[in-house]
Amino acid sequence: MKFLFVFLMTTALLAQDNVNNEIFLFDLALNYDSIVLNKGQNISQNTGYDNQPSFYSKDTILFSGTRNGQTDIVGYSINNSKKFWLSDTRQGSEYSPQRIAGEVDIAAVRLDTTGLQLLYKYENKTGQSQILLDDLKVGYYFFYDETTLITAVLSGTGMDLVKNDLETGTAEVLIRNIGRSIHKVPQSNLISYTIVNEQNELDLYLLDLEKDEPESFFLTRLPEGVKDYAWLDQDRIILGKGSQVFLYDMLGESEWTQVADLANYGLDNITRIAVNEGGDKVVLAAEIHSK
Repeated sequence: MKFLFVFLMTTALLAQDNVNNEIFLFDLALNYDSIVLNKGQNISQNTGYDNQPSFYSKDTILFSGTRNGQTDIVGYSINNSKKFWLSDTRQGSEYSPQRIAGEVDIAAVRLDTTGLQLLYKYENKTGQSQILLDDLKVGYYFFYDETTLITAVLSGTGMDLVKNDLETGTAEVLIRNIGRSIHKVPQSNLISYTIVNEQNELDLYLLDLEKDEPESFFLTRLPEGVKDYAWLDQDRIILGKGSQVFLYDMLGESEWTQVADLANYGLDNITRIAVNEGGDKVVLAAEIHSK
């Protein structure tokens, strides 16, 4: 009975967005105090769960997509508008695919049909996999650098923020009971994470990993109901709510400002979002609004 509970809780954490999401790619133009999103296109075109996009490179996107009742790693080439599959795991599903720092290979959280959940490494060309982290039930993660991996690890009924040293194999719990959206702040030593506050909303915090005794400090509160965000640069954050896109500028008025509405594209319930390193493309997961 305990195994069943953990399996169901894990599945809910990994796939808590709408199962009919699609992945959309937009051109992104950054102005001093605003952004412009245009030329939107549905790059997944797939029935079922398509989610958790990331940029492998400036012209390649990774995301999780449904195939044959499982969720595999999907690649999309911006240059030739082609979609291709990078894994075919019959005994499990992959989530949150990302490029491994300093390598051409890919990492992804795999949830097997047995309930086993671990972070795996996948060879870029063959799709062959091997366990990347032993004994840690990773829900979400990002590579801080080539030797440091930051993970959100399932612990009890929530998740903990954990710093993993890939060279020594050691792990250090930094913060307890965090949200799912964790990131490295561009061009800085900071990482960001969220925690549920007393109003059952998410507060966004920053943490400097390079200090001898890292301390967190509060930055802002996410809009009600929002769980995901992405950094445009070291000062600006972007996120979606409903069909709208909001911007937070640390050097501005310190409030969320609506900068775009993607209702004209038929989008609603925007969740996961990612920006490429060049700052001229944004990819997001959203539902197509029924007309």
